[in-house]
Amino acid sequence: MPSAIRNVKVTPMDHGLKSNVDFGATVHGIDLNNLTDSDFDIIHAALHKHKLLVFKEQPEMLLPTKQYELTRRFDPDETTGGFAHGVDPFLTSHNGVDIFGLPNRPAIPEQPQVHILGRGEVPENHYQFPPGFKVKGIDHRYFHLPPHLTEEEREGGKSRFYQWHFDAALYNIPPPRVGCLLAVRTPKGPDVKVEWGDGTGTEMAIAPGATAMVAGSRALELLSPELKDIVYNSRIEYAPHCFEWMSTAHSTRLGHTIETEGLEKPLDKLKPWTQDKICTYPMVWENPVTGEHSLQVHGQGAFKLFLKSSPDGEETVISDLGEVRAFLHKLMRPALEPSNIYAHRHEEQDVILWYNRALWHSITEFPESYGPRIMHQCNVAASDHPVAAQRNAAV
Repeated sequence: MPSAIRNVKVTPMDHGLKSNVDFGATVHGIDLNNLTDSDFDIIHAALHKHKLLVFKEQPEMLLPTKQYELTRRFDPDETTGGFAHGVDPFLTSHNGVDIFGLPNRPAIPEQPQVHILGRGEVPENHYQFPPGFKVKGIDHRYFHLPPHLTEEEREGGKSRFYQWHFDAALYNIPPPRVGCLLAVRTPKGPDVKVEWGDGTGTEMAIAPGATAMVAGSRALELLSPELKDIVYNSRIEYAPHCFEWMSTAHSTRLGHTIETEGLEKPLDKLKPWTQDKICTYPMVWENPVTGEHSLQVHGQGAFKLFLKSSPDGEETVISDLGEVRAFLHKLMRPALEPSNIYAHRHEEQDVILWYNRALWHSITEFPESYGPRIMHQCNVAASDHPVAAQRNAAV
């Protein structure tokens, strides 16, 4: 078999004795631009086992068409090929080519399911983008609750987690099974220090431009027996067009929930929506290959809770946003400690692939003086919505 001849190696990451992180593996020997069926069989098994794969020593930069092909293989029943957040708006045009997306997430014209993320100028002659095209970076000062890091602090190497989430539109469209990220350009400079900003004094040194990740299985493990009873039997209703809805509000400084200040965009001012497209998801999801269970909740998009402590128990509906967010904080905050976080140091031409239905992740900020961060991201809407994990089937 070709994969055997190329000596494919899947090596679990060693996170050190002080870390509680138990996911992630590096992969050598697979050329993603020339993927075979036997290669994909190895990747499929390894991803569900390790939840995060880092493909090293790629002979050439992964092509957008091949990145999409890799991503869509994980969901053969998905036939629309749709982007996980829906249809992109028109952004600009160049040399007769229309470019769609957002200033911070433009789509690559020849493969619009692949978007450019990061900050700064794209390489010259980069997939039909105009000369000097710059990707708008995230900035916590326009989203997080004040006080913010000052410009001097940011340039001096202080950072924030922007938004802890799993990739999903959380309205109508099922969340992707996997996410795929290619490092095209990475910022160059000393490590930065992420500050929690929540009064605990917690901080963590990470690589500039790192993608931070936490396992939902670890978050579930850290809950009390009483909370585990609740999360296994409860559901979250997410706000319609939740990213538009939260766009006028402030995130917590840790980036895991929204501050309750009454600043959300009123529901009747959102793009048209209907009740039948509202997403209401279980809190615990199951890995279909390993049977592992993960707490998968989106603290910022949550709108309403349906809480039960047993399958046949009485259901309590929580619609007060302050109470909703206090409960989500109780679920999420224990896992958001340095010992549970893996911050991936991107290296140019490497590709990372993660199981989106088992990990949370967040982008992090870095000094502008470090140069551009240009990443190609692909995630595709799934063919199915998550279903509740059954507690008696936990592995």
